[in-house]
Amino acid sequence: MHPYHITPDEPLGRLFADTAKLHRDLFRKLAHQNGLEHGQPFVLAVIIANEGISQRQLSEKLFITPASTTALLQKLEKAGLIERIPDPNDQRAFCIYATEKGRMVDQRMKEGLQELEKACFYNFSQQELEEFRRLLLKLHQNLYNLNQGEWRSKIW
Repeated sequence: MHPYHITPDEPLGRLFADTAKLHRDLFRKLAHQNGLEHGQPFVLAVIIANEGISQRQLSEKLFITPASTTALLQKLEKAGLIERIPDPNDQRAFCIYATEKGRMVDQRMKEGLQELEKACFYNFSQQELEEFRRLLLKLHQNLYNLNQGEWRSKIW
């Protein structure tokens, strides 16, 4: 149930925020069904796409601190989803690999996300999907520019 009634004249910002929240909530449910917590699905996917990545490289790819990366990796390792193997070229470093269980969880996440996307857009025509993508990319670019300080307003 919605916390408020959505109307056709709802401010676009509110509608966008509410829609994003609904999608994020469904993503979190999918992650929890697969035994994953916040941030873990993306980290696992990055590790699988970059088998043998170092913790330092992973931190850089994720744009998070090494301490945050360590905490995420400890939880993933405890769950049996990844393993850290000493780097043969650097005694202080570890190479990170997904376990078979980790690959299975990642595959279930991908399948679940495909189902979620199908459900989100089940009654969209191909033309509507293309237009929606075009407009969403345009919105994304505007927000990116705003975030980079390229847009100024009297209220900012």
